[in-house]
Order: sequence, then structure tokens, then C-alpha cells
Amino acid sequence: MNSDNYCFCELAPLYALDLLSEEERAWVEQQLVECPELAQELAEYQTAAAAIPYSSPTVEMKADLKERLFDRLGLDNPVTVEEKTPPSPFLSVRSQELKWRPHSRVAGVSIARLHIDPIKREIVGLLRAEPGVRYPFHIHATGEEIYMLEGDLVIENQVYGAGDYIRSRAGSTHSPHTNGGCMFFFRTSMDDEYPDLATVS
Repeated sequence: MNSDNYCFCELAPLYALDLLSEEERAWVEQQLVECPELAQELAEYQTAAAAIPYSSPTVEMKADLKERLFDRLGLDNPVTVEEKTPPSPFLSVRSQELKWRPHSRVAGVSIARLHIDPIKREIVGLLRAEPGVRYPFHIHATGEEIYMLEGDLVIENQVYGAGDYIRSRAGSTHSPHTNGGCMFFFRTSMDDEYPDLATVS
């Protein structure tokens, strides 16, 4: 299905149920970034999806169900069955699993999203910029955190390098740039404002 034919109202329920392809998930998340008002709609779907398991009536399992099932399949009935490993309590993304995508508005910048929280309106990820890139002037809706991994980043005439941590308060503004290119971890709001880009579009 071509992304031109995607519809948020059709994909959002499937997003809440975790039934989308990687491309479709990325499209929904991009819509959340560009249209903050959609987060409430998605949150309602997620609340409804979370309630589904509790809305079904409880059905008692027959005591001999396992034996009958193994018999029908022609299998030996094991004396013990290992319990399924419970889901991991944390999310991990391996370096080889990173999906770098070009920034939709800034040439020379690519982003690998690690996590999007539509309720907190927060994006966590990695940003990579080519030498000479200047990021557009923007206003932080909430605090922004940056941890430099490599290269240089210039903010307000201060040069930051690998291992440096920068936190910008809500309401602060800047237009950082890099001389030799850089890569950093970031946590920021989906509601940051870009006045210059808004006037262009």
C-alpha cells in the first residue's frame, strides 16, 4: 500500500494493537510529530486496546484439554512443559537494528528514533549531522537533553564534543550547528516550535 493512501484514522487502531508494518508505524509516528492533536485520538485507541483482554468472558479450560490436543496431533504427551518466558521488562535496540531516516525538513541530518511516547509528547533517538549543517532555530516546549557521542556541536558559541551533556530548559531557544559533523543522543518534545520553517510552509 502506497503511503499516499494511508489514513491516520485507519492505521491508529492497528498501531494501538501493534499490528502495523515498520513502514506503517513510522508513518503514524511522523503524523504524531507533525499533528500533535492526533496524540489524543491515538491515546483513546490505546486505552480501548488495553481494555480488550478484560472485556472477554472467562472460560474455564477442560482438565483433559492438553491430553486430547496431543492425542489428536499424534504426539507424545510430555510430563512437563516449560513455561513461556515472560516478556522482557525493558526495551532494547541493537546498533545493527537502528533505522536511520533523513530528517523531513533539514538536509544533511538523519535521525534514528528509539522511542516515541505520544502521551508525554516525547521523542528519544539519535541524530547524525553532516559537516557544516545548521539546525533550524527552534523553541523548546519542554526540556531537551543531548548527550554527545562524536564530533562537534556549537550552541551559543560553546563547542561541545564526545561525552558532553547539554540540557535546555522549556522555553529556551537556539539554532545549533556543527563544523565537522556530529552524532548525539537526544530526548525532546514533539511540540517544539520552528517559527522560520512555519513561515516557509
